[in-house]
Amino acid sequence: MRRRLWQAVAALAVATALTLVFLAYAQPSLMQHFADQLWGCF
Repeated sequence: MRRRLWQAVAALAVATALTLVFLAYAQPSLMQHFADQLWGCF
């Protein structure tokens, strides 16, 4: 039972991470903002 719960939590975490990455790439202005912030570090 505990292993099944752990697998469900892990699958939910992976699905959430993939959804957030997809939404970030769907908004080019957000990616431009992140790139500008990263470039500002150098």
